[in-house]
Amino acid sequence: MPKTFHAKLTRTGAEEVHSISLDTGGFHGASVCAPPKLEGYPGCTSPHQLFLAAVGSCVNIIFEMACGKARVEVLDITSDIRGDYETEEKTQRSYFTSVVVDTTVTVPKDVKERKVQRLFDIATTNCPIGNSLQNPDCSCVDLISKLTVKHPKD
Repeated sequence: MPKTFHAKLTRTGAEEVHSISLDTGGFHGASVCAPPKLEGYPGCTSPHQLFLAAVGSCVNIIFEMACGKARVEVLDITSDIRGDYETEEKTQRSYFTSVVVDTTVTVPKDVKERKVQRLFDIATTNCPIGNSLQNPDCSCVDLISKLTVKHPKD
């Protein structure tokens, strides 16, 4: 059965700045504006940043879930998510061409890197946000995932 997620956008008092409200627990909102306006509105984010954050957080959350099921303790995890963005000169149509999720994970010394990489590959394959970018009918955006595995220093 399909699930439905919901977010509500409302215009704020500032021109071209909108507020996002989310209807679930935890974080409940953000102010959003176009990238050229970010400097003038501290605390604002852009739809582009939210898009990248959605992809990266989806991969990381599923990765942590997979590690938990495999009984692999995650001591730390960080990701740098970058997106290549293009605008067609003729039509001015803009879009992302690739998203790179570059993750670094720290696990206990006795955990093999190969096992952690396999769990990360499973997470990347099972991320519904990433899968929306690369479904059988459309390979619109290249999703590239990289993993660096670290162990705590003695």
